[in-house]
Amino acid sequence: MTGVETLFQHIRQAGYKLTRPRQVVIEVLADGHAHMTAADIVSAVHQRAPDVGRASVYRTLDLLVRLGLVQISTLGSTTTTYMLVLAHHHHHLVCTRCRRTVEFDECQLAELEQALAEQFGFQVYGHLVEVYGVCQRCQGASP
Repeated sequence: MTGVETLFQHIRQAGYKLTRPRQVVIEVLADGHAHMTAADIVSAVHQRAPDVGRASVYRTLDLLVRLGLVQISTLGSTTTTYMLVLAHHHHHLVCTRCRRTVEFDECQLAELEQALAEQFGFQVYGHLVEVYGVCQRCQGASP
């Protein structure tokens, strides 16, 4: 089963119908680059399915975020981006000077997730880590 099919199944298991707008939004996110703005997603959805309205895209994004299937990030800016959560966690190093973003998969937060879940009675689905600093290239450049 592909990651997209797993997401479709998760929506059904959560008690929601897999509508055409939901399916297209997930496909767009899966086929696009990791960080897409809502406007990028609306545009890509309209290219695939012109009959899917803007409001349907926004409602779908909201549902996918609530279900923990999509995470939002600002990557240190004021623009919100969306990304599928296929690995249940996502990590970035963000340069505050040039805005270069490095994604990494190494994760040592499993124990912290478990402790927080037990302490607060919380069911953890995933996490997003953004570490801000100055990249090596910008460290050598004049401010």
